[in-house]
Amino acid sequence: MNDRCLTTRQGFTVNDMTVVSGNAEPARSTIERFLHARMTSEHVNSGGGICMSPRIRSLLPGLRFAGRALTVRTLPGFTRRTIEALSMARADDVLVVDAGGLSELSVWGSMVHWNAARNGLRAVVIDGMVRDLLEIETQTDTIPLFACGRAPAIAGFGPASFGAIGESVICGGVPVNTGDLIFGDDDGLTVVPWAKVDDVLDLAMRNIAFDDKE
Repeated sequence: MNDRCLTTRQGFTVNDMTVVSGNAEPARSTIERFLHARMTSEHVNSGGGICMSPRIRSLLPGLRFAGRALTVRTLPGFTRRTIEALSMARADDVLVVDAGGLSELSVWGSMVHWNAARNGLRAVVIDGMVRDLLEIETQTDTIPLFACGRAPAIAGFGPASFGAIGESVICGGVPVNTGDLIFGDDDGLTVVPWAKVDDVLDLAMRNIAFDDKE
């Protein structure tokens, strides 16, 4: 990644690794509409959202979310980019991490998850492994965590030369860009490119209304 200046989403830039915010209210209003009481990942998919692989599943069942992606790419076991991304993320973001899928090495644990919740993130989605799940389950006001599974070991902080923040990634077999809408519940994860979010939301709500008539 070019750390000097990278446009990552409408109204936001990564500049010297600092997120500079514009007016987030219209985006927040749209996100909240995806949290309609009847909305499920099936409705978002039927509206045009793309389903991630079921290998990435909820590790904290019963928690549902919608938010905009901040993308991360790293190697299994290396924590540098996830920690850096957490320091850059803003409230309502969803960290979406391409960490190499199933592995014996984790990239996420209880301390960073606690900080993610404290900073107001909506969720953390990792195509890779996590640890400290027992501690995460007992944290007050924890946020949804989706991953491929659990692994106790890490490889370390990792080299500065590898990984990226804010670039396109493949997570759960689906291309994800920073700013895309991510919806997750116990059934799985769906991705909506932000340019299509209004059309997907409209059709998803129509499908909910149709279901309610039956």
